Formats: sequence, C-alpha cells, structure tokens
Amino acid sequence: MKSSRLTYIALVLVAVVIIGMVGYFYFLRAPEAPPKVETPLKETPVTFKEIDVLKISQRADLSTIDVQVATDAPTLSVFGHVYETLFRVKFDETGTPTFVPHLVESYTKINDTLWEFRLKSGVKFHDGKPLTAHDVKASFERGPQVGSLPRILLGFIKEVQVVDNLTFRLVLKYPFGPMIAHLSHPSTAIIPAWVAERFPNAPIDSTAYIIGTGPYRFVEYKKGERTVLEVFADYWGRKPTVKRIEWVPIPDDSTRVSFLEAGTVDIVTHVPPQFVNLLKDKGFQVVQIPSVRVIYIGINVERIPDARVRQALNLAVDKEAIVKHILEGAGSVASAPIHPSVFGYSKQTPYQYDAAKAREAIRAAGWEGRELVFITPQGRYLKDREIAEAVKAYLEAVGLRVKVEVMEWAAYISRVTTQKDFDLFLLGWSTVTLDADYGLYSLFRSGAPFNRMQYSNAEVDRLLDAARAESDLAKRAQLYAEAQKLIWQDAPWIFLHYEDIIVAFKPKLVDIEIQPIERWILTYAMVREESR
Repeated sequence: MKSSRLTYIALVLVAVVIIGMVGYFYFLRAPEAPPKVETPLKETPVTFKEIDVLKISQRADLSTIDVQVATDAPTLSVFGHVYETLFRVKFDETGTPTFVPHLVESYTKINDTLWEFRLKSGVKFHDGKPLTAHDVKASFERGPQVGSLPRILLGFIKEVQVVDNLTFRLVLKYPFGPMIAHLSHPSTAIIPAWVAERFPNAPIDSTAYIIGTGPYRFVEYKKGERTVLEVFADYWGRKPTVKRIEWVPIPDDSTRVSFLEAGTVDIVTHVPPQFVNLLKDKGFQVVQIPSVRVIYIGINVERIPDARVRQALNLAVDKEAIVKHILEGAGSVASAPIHPSVFGYSKQTPYQYDAAKAREAIRAAGWEGRELVFITPQGRYLKDREIAEAVKAYLEAVGLRVKVEVMEWAAYISRVTTQKDFDLFLLGWSTVTLDADYGLYSLFRSGAPFNRMQYSNAEVDRLLDAARAESDLAKRAQLYAEAQKLIWQDAPWIFLHYEDIIVAFKPKLVDIEIQPIERWILTYAMVREESR
C-alpha cells in the first residue's frame, strides 16, 4: 500500500525542464492519518475497497462522440479513460512532471527530422484486435482531416512510415521541440485503423465506433443525462479499481452541488467558490488548485478592426475586481496570453483599469453608442455568465451598448467555431502541453483552427513559425517573448484571468488524481474504510 492514497497536483514556483519545456508544479498528498494531535491512542485499522460504480458530475456534456474532433476538456476527460496516447504525463512523488512512453515501448532519434518508435506488444483494442503501427499511421493521417486539435498537434509530421507491425517512423517537416508533449495530448489518441478508414473525412456517426485501448469501454451515452464507461477486462496495464464510471452533466452550479450533498453523485467538478466552505463544513473533501487555463474574451477583429478600440475594451474592464468579487479569489489576473508555468511565457504590462481613458478612446474612434453582440456559455467556466454580465456593465459604462447571448455549451462551441456573427465571445484555453507553441500558435497564427478572432499579424506569424522550427530553447523563448508583446499590443482578446480548479468529493474517496490541465484520473479510485 502506498503511503498515501489521494493525489493532488497543483502549480507552484519550482521550475523543471522537461523535453524542451519548463513547467511549475507542486505535489501534495493527503495523509492517511490525521495530524498527531488528533490521532487516537489506539491506531484504527484502515482498509481500502474497490468501487463498483463511481458517479462524477461535470458542467458540460460531451460535445462530440469523436475523440479526434473533440476540443473541450470535459469531453477529453471522459475519452481519456477510453483512449490512450503514445506518451503521457506522469508526476513523481515530489510533483515533478515528465512525459513518459505509454503505448510506446521505446523510441530513437535517427536525426533531427526522423524518429523511430516501437509499440508495446500485447495491447488490445476494445474490439479484441491488437494495436499495430498501422493503427498509429491511420490515426495520425485521419486526425488532421477531421479535427482542429490534431491539425495543430500533428502538423509537424510530414509522413508516418510503417516498418513492421510494431515499429513506425515519424518523418518531421522540421525539428520540433515539443514533439513528445504533443504526442501525449488526448487528441492524438490512437484509434483502430478500420475506424479511421471508415470515416476518413468525417466524424464517426455512432458510439459503436468509440473503440480505444484504454482501461474502460464506452457502453452508453444519453445526451444530457449520462455517459457510462465499464472496465475493459483485457486491458494491458494495471487493472482498474473502479468497475464502472458514470459521467452526469449538470450545467447549473447549485444543482450540481446539491447532487453531491444528496449522495446522487460522488464527485463534482468546477465547484463555485461560494460553496467551498459550505462543503468543507459538511465533511466533503474540496481541492482547489491553480490551473494552466486562461480565461479571455475573444474580439472579432473583422468587426472591430481598430486596435485602439480593442485596447480600450481592455482598459474598460476591472479584472482585479472580477477575480476578487466574482471569483472570490479563485484565480489570478492574466499577465500574458499563456500561463506563467508554460515554457515561453513572457510577462506583459497589464492593462490597468481606467474607465475614463477607455471612454475617451471609444469616443475618439467614433465607437460611442455602438452595439456589440457578446456570446457566452453558461456553466462551462467558473462564474462564466456572471463574468459576462459584469463585462457588459463595464463596457456600457464607457459608452458602448452590449447584447449578451447566453448559450448551452455544445451549441455555443459550434457557433463560435463556425459562425462569425458576433463581436465578443468568452472562452478559456488550457495549454496542456506546457509549451507556448500550443498556447500561441493554435490561437494567434493567421488561419489557425482556434484563431476564432480572425486575428492576423504577419510579424507574429513569422515569429511563431520560426519558434516551431527552432531547437534552441533560449532562442525559442525569445521568439515567443517577441510574439507575445505584439499580441498584447494588438489586443485581439480582453485578457481576463487564470482560473483555479475546484473539485469536491465524498469524504472517504481516495486515489483521485486532479491535474492542473483540467484532467481527472478516476481509474484507481478507492473507498477508505476504518474498522471499529
């Protein structure tokens, strides 16, 4: 038995360099026994039981049934238990993260643009077929055709060459520093070749095709009600201690918390800060840690082309007040487009709240009295609707009119991706690879899949392209610093804050891993029992 059974992983100020990246992490494990002052004179025997059914409630339902199409953390958290990647993030006892082989047995760098990988033998898909190099090739070729995340994550690959059933090579377009980190992202998960070939250019159309190599099989999906996973008997790795996981989407914060209090669910994510002390007082475990997610309001630069107006929008919003009064301290004001723990982060001079200056700039640009269409999700991020309403009030106070449209998450993400009939939109981005390429190239490169602002700056493009192909860490960091300075000045976002993660669960649950990249690993959870 390990010395502790519950793993919390959070950010701190300890730098680590991993596979060409720098991250900041803290590792805390809850003690199995109370502090000495509370320890009874006679030690109480403790046992740990496996779990038949574990129910977890997230704010959002699945946005898609296709792992290579998914772009949101709630969906990828579910699929992270079904599918697996070539590499994964692992945290040691000190909290130091590393990217380690997972489906890969070994790998070799032949030269700067050619790598050879060998898969583990004996790995099976849920349909009973063995994992082969052909599945990797098919997955990496299909992904960029159907999904925007794989298009970014696998864009450095020129060709996948199959050497034999378990061996393949990646031919790169250029040297790519964060390659291993990209291959750990859940959107690069390996799917069966026959599924990839059946749907080469379109999303899968049935849950029957949700087939991975992970510890759980996908067994049921009822939209708006639940997603059910059951343990895969032939899983190649350590056997799960949870036999069945049920994911219950509940967008309303109060309802979600009440389900935990009533015992209807065992875990709730995205707990609003006003419920933290209440739940602790009732004996529930509550974990609050910083995340790598930045919350921002994207600005449609085609509809608001004047940088002076976009800068004025930043000046008009009091971010400190939002963090203090709406989030109740569950976050920190953003100081760059990416989190400080991400390699390539470069601190910028904040847009200090100045309503008078913002009003003057709005008037000088001829924008006074104009109406802005502002779309926002409800229940996806901490206090998202309340933040949107506060921003509306701030902008109206400097002479603008704002129409807020609140939408359900799946419909919202579809609209923000495919339509451009709005001026402002609230979203978050988590740089889960801990490298600026994923946090900057994906969102600010002209034509990038997640550049929903339609932002374009030729010099930013040049810097981001150069950083992708640069193997020297210091030079990469400098390129990203220059790019962030320009992005900050151009202001295609209202730069808001970095969001905390708050998760609550029943008192006796242990071995739940909560990661700052908004991933909850439930596979080896157990229930702690004390014999009387």
